[in-house]
Amino acid sequence: MATLQLNHIARETSDVARLAAFYEAVLGFERVPSPTYSGFQVAWLRLPGSPDVALHLIERDPAAAPVAVGPGAEGAPPAQLPRRHHLAFSVADYDGFVTGLKARGTELFEKTQPDGRTRQAMA
Repeated sequence: MATLQLNHIARETSDVARLAAFYEAVLGFERVPSPTYSGFQVAWLRLPGSPDVALHLIERDPAAAPVAVGPGAEGAPPAQLPRRHHLAFSVADYDGFVTGLKARGTELFEKTQPDGRTRQAMA
């Protein structure tokens, strides 16, 4: 069987510039060259310290079917975030990272996994 590597994660958004700015300012992503498309915006970002993994932000098609209401829908209650589409990152200093997010005014939902060791902050 061939060895697989993660190439990119794609995320649709109604505001590419705003979401790209968040990933750059808060998580340290770096913008990389991206193709130009007619009719919609994109931004390609590189995961810090990992030149092989990219995040592709793609402008949501306003004519597309709306996202269903419930877990995974925009505006869902914060307690439903763990069951929504999400990206997960590890950090060496969880408390320092969360403090930095809160200082920026980022609204978080925090959870500890049943193992008691894994803590999560979702924004």
